[in-house]
Amino acid sequence: MAERLSLLDASFVTLDTPTTPMHAGAVALFGPGLSFGDVLQAIQARLERVPLARKRLQELPLGARPTWVDDREFDLTYHVRHAALPPPGDAAQLGEYCARLIGRQLDRRRPLWELYVIEGCADGRVALLQKEHLALAGSGTNLLDVLLDEEPESVEEEPSAPWTPEPPDPPADLALQAVRERTETVAQAARAVGELARAPGRLTRVARDTAGSALGVVARVARLAPESPLNTRLTPHRRFALTALELDAMREVRHVFGGTIHDALVTVVGDAVGRLLRGRGYDTTDLDLRIMVPVRVASDDGSVGDLAEELTLGTGVVGVLAPLPVMEMDPVARLYRVMGELAGLRESRQAVAAHDLVRLAGYAPPLLHAMAARLASAEQRYNVALSNAPGPQSARYLRGAPLEGTYPFIPLAGDAALSIAVTSYAGRMGFGLLGDRSGLPDLEQLADLIPAAADDLHAAARAER
Repeated sequence: MAERLSLLDASFVTLDTPTTPMHAGAVALFGPGLSFGDVLQAIQARLERVPLARKRLQELPLGARPTWVDDREFDLTYHVRHAALPPPGDAAQLGEYCARLIGRQLDRRRPLWELYVIEGCADGRVALLQKEHLALAGSGTNLLDVLLDEEPESVEEEPSAPWTPEPPDPPADLALQAVRERTETVAQAARAVGELARAPGRLTRVARDTAGSALGVVARVARLAPESPLNTRLTPHRRFALTALELDAMREVRHVFGGTIHDALVTVVGDAVGRLLRGRGYDTTDLDLRIMVPVRVASDDGSVGDLAEELTLGTGVVGVLAPLPVMEMDPVARLYRVMGELAGLRESRQAVAAHDLVRLAGYAPPLLHAMAARLASAEQRYNVALSNAPGPQSARYLRGAPLEGTYPFIPLAGDAALSIAVTSYAGRMGFGLLGDRSGLPDLEQLADLIPAAADDLHAAARAER
């Protein structure tokens, strides 16, 4: 029997529209020497490691959840595409080209992923842009992950054995599955009502857990996101910009002032966004925006309890709103303000910030960004979505070509016209900034303001030291 989508994954399919395409991904920049043939050969050899790479959606009648079925007409060359930038192939050109690709919906009649090999980047570099639907991202296996090696020596791999798709379920079986789902849904709702009526103590326990959890901490400090120029009606068109910071600079800030690298990152983002808004003539006096960040809720022993099962996405991870101070102020004062606002989450012993999630999931930055994107799409109104996923600090390679940096992106949702995703790799923090084309006409300027804000914070740390 075909694998049915979860309720959450099915909701991402429903939410996928021309103005809010529900896919996440990354731009990976490689050194010279990588060719389209190299990438295609590597994918052919390792595609079987991604379980859903050859599966497409099968719609069911009666509004039932779709199922994953083998794509009997799977065409790898449709999903892996070849492109090139005109000279000089700088970051601005790469960002503009990627923005047009990111803004396009994935074809639901085919497996929900695409990978572009983009040649012609500056100094002979080659970029890979991967797009993956959030419904697919829930599987936990990412194509870019399986392509990377820890050693520069390219291992010659034979293509995997010929793939034989499984036949789809007969239409009569699909109709029966749909009827069963509708019946199960009604029965589950009735059981839930009965259980809650018979077990008022369970409600008390959930409320107590919530009060002592990350959700309770956030509920006490988070207010609704204020109106801002960063919130607008989304269009189908996007802007994408890349920038980077030196990880050692943020480490020095942490060493001098305390807190975490994530605190420093939020501080830098708040400073840069504030500068952007003031440059537009917007008054930021005493203004706190709201930033969406992922937090894992667990008990003291690390287990996921009733709260996580009922109120999270099934992984014990929730999206919370944290204050983002954007007023004009001393960078150190801003850092201490951020540290104070986020301290409750760390002190609760039940919240693990995004930069610690890698300890739970292993090395999987794309998976962590997809997790944040899934949270953002289901969260209440916010001003900025921020996803921070640590990556390996040792080099990675694809067919012998070194990976120089990754610049992730997570989709826009609701009326939030800006999302920022960050991956640290080999001593650098790569930023991918995604904005609505109309709402963020100055996105490239924001990409320039982030290093400037980081330099000011780092200079303060060096002066203090």
